[in-house]
Formats: sequence, structure tokens, C-alpha cells
Amino acid sequence: MDQQHPRQSSQIPDAAPGYQPPARAQEFAVASSAAPDLVKRGIATFIDFVIIAVAVGILSVVLAFALGRFGMMAAALVGAVAVLVRDVAFQGRSPGKTILGLSVVNAQGGPITLQQSAMRNSTLAVGMLSNALSAIPVLGLLLGPIVGLAALALCAYEIYMIATNKPRLGDNLAGGTRVVFQGQPAVAL
Repeated sequence: MDQQHPRQSSQIPDAAPGYQPPARAQEFAVASSAAPDLVKRGIATFIDFVIIAVAVGILSVVLAFALGRFGMMAAALVGAVAVLVRDVAFQGRSPGKTILGLSVVNAQGGPITLQQSAMRNSTLAVGMLSNALSAIPVLGLLLGPIVGLAALALCAYEIYMIATNKPRLGDNLAGGTRVVFQGQPAVAL
């Protein structure tokens, strides 16, 4: 029996003979519907947060020297923005996801928007906001630890949801986004 490639137009019911989907649609058509394992997602997230932490650390030192505690607050806010937009940095692939061959897609399997990335990662950006609050005199001493504990609880909940193969709270907030295998990983695990 003749085996056909899954992306051939004869297997796409609505496609006319010779139809080729646009290049962007083909890019996301190869995404696997199988969820990546917890280890790869964890490593990708670790890579992303190390990159953000190093950048924010350097920025904190520079801005703290120039602006004092408000410079540290500004650096923490830049870090929060970096966490929020990390999944649209490289067309649905953060640096960690790019290295491991993963991508974030919307409910239809296409690329996510900036708004979806911000909603998806809002649960993870709370920790950076606690750092920004801690730079505020007096009020920061009260609110910083409370927001930090909330960030820790949200992070633990997100890890639990991933470990039990359920959608993250962030994915639900973003309208059903999900992480999928896409392309060849740059590093074989």
C-alpha cells in the first residue's frame, strides 16, 4: 500500500488539488499534538528564567547605581515584562523552547499573540512584581513578602497542573494555549 506524507493535499479534505497552504500555516501544521514531557518543559523554562535573571541582575546593578532603589524597581518591572512576552519573542518560541524544539500555540494550533503571551505568563510574572514592590520604602516591606508568597503558590500550582497533565492556569487565561513539539531540538536529551 502506498504511504503518503501526512501533509499531502490528498489527505486534507478541504484542499483543492495542488493547494499549498501559506508558509506560516505550514510552519504550525507540523506541530505535534502530543504534549512535551515535564522535563523538557522544565528545562526550557529554566533556560528562559536564567536568561531573564542575568539580564535583570545586570540592569539592576546599573540602574541601582544611577537611580538607587527606584532603579532596582525599574529593573524588576523590565523583568516582569520580559516574562510576559517571552513566548512571542521568536514566533511562539521563547529561547528555552527554541533550544528544546517546543512552541506555544493557540487553541487552533496557530501562533499566539502578544496578548495571549501576556495572559499565559501573568501567573509567572507575579514574582518579578514582588521584587519591584520590595523597593518601595515601608509599603514594600509589607507587600513584597505577601506578593512573593502568592507568586510561590502560583508557581507551585502551575507545576502541579503540568505534572498532572492538565492545562496550566495561564493557558486557560490565554484561551487554551498549549506547548507542543515543533521542529528539531537544538539539543538532544
